[in-house]
Amino acid sequence: MTALAPAWAQQAYTPASDDTVLEQRLRPSGSANDAPAVLRQSQRALAADPRNPDKAVAFARQAISLGNEEGDPRYFGYAESALSPWWNEPKPAAEIRLARATILQWRHDFDGARRDLDSVIADDDHGVNQAHLTRAIVLIVQGDPAAARHDCAALIDHTDLLTAATCLASSGSLQAQAPAMERALLTILPQAANAPAATRLWAQTELAEIAVRLGHDALAGEQYEAALTTMQSSGHRDPYLLASYSDFLLDHRQSPRVLALLDGLDRIDNLLLRLARANAALADAGDAQARTRADAQTQQLQQRFDETRARGDFVHQREEAMYWLYLRHDAPHALTVAVDNWRKQREPSDARVLLEAAVATHDPAAAQPVLDWLKRTGLQDLRLQALASALSTYTSSTPSGAP
Repeated sequence: MTALAPAWAQQAYTPASDDTVLEQRLRPSGSANDAPAVLRQSQRALAADPRNPDKAVAFARQAISLGNEEGDPRYFGYAESALSPWWNEPKPAAEIRLARATILQWRHDFDGARRDLDSVIADDDHGVNQAHLTRAIVLIVQGDPAAARHDCAALIDHTDLLTAATCLASSGSLQAQAPAMERALLTILPQAANAPAATRLWAQTELAEIAVRLGHDALAGEQYEAALTTMQSSGHRDPYLLASYSDFLLDHRQSPRVLALLDGLDRIDNLLLRLARANAALADAGDAQARTRADAQTQQLQQRFDETRARGDFVHQREEAMYWLYLRHDAPHALTVAVDNWRKQREPSDARVLLEAAVATHDPAAAQPVLDWLKRTGLQDLRLQALASALSTYTSSTPSGAP
């Protein structure tokens, strides 16, 4: 945390008593998701025995899951609080290290997360498969799909087929193997009807994103819809899927569909950004009410980004760069944020916003790290290739200082 962080953000929150309400929120009638109630039940069990590692890990996992579903950082604070008796230990139990690594990953402390995951894998004991899977995801986020592939390969014969295949597809598709990975998932998914919903959802979303990068838009749309059906039947929300599908719809000028898809989810920052973009697109087409909504949502986003920066939280830099580029139309500022984001997070979406900002500012030097990464990985993405081609028409007289 920086010196600007308020006191409440500098330590994990600990509920004062068993009766403390972690959060109240109305859920749609008939929702199958009773995660908040389960979390409160786990919190009561943990409060009665706060140094019980099994109860601490159970609570932390539930809090992390709910934090991901709600896009709410407070739940990660609750999870850290549960792990506080062991938080600073270099090598607590494997389950605690795995939970701690997940929290550190969410904070974008990828080096810290990898230290815990490396140690679990080195022990080659309980939790090693989860550690390989989580480390693969971290490596992909860091832009190293070749290294991630080794972790994915370690899952073969040690976990279910769909998990291993999706991990391999995620890493392989970011190299020069996207068509083969697309075919593999298309073959395996129909055989995995009995796989857990979370695994099928991941595979369907991954397949949709591979199809998008290859320009197979019809397949992408089918898989996004399949993933949405899986999500809805599970009773749980997946903000990542909703954001990814929204970006696809926005690219295809389907703003009304985005508004329907994300209705009532403006509390989640990443989804508020997509709602604002959808409303802004409708406003540009002459919808006065959409203009009012877009202006209000843009202001809300500015406030939220200001608040997160004030407490030293830089988790949503990709979305902040998108905000400056697409909503504020300030390409130089967007480029600054995108370059800073690229130092930590290197996925196709991070590459796209940086390249688009570089094109808008005629600054190919700022984009050189991304161009080098594209060449090194062999990533096949028609959108990124078009942006790289556009950048090749410019010359930059002044280096931007990008790494």
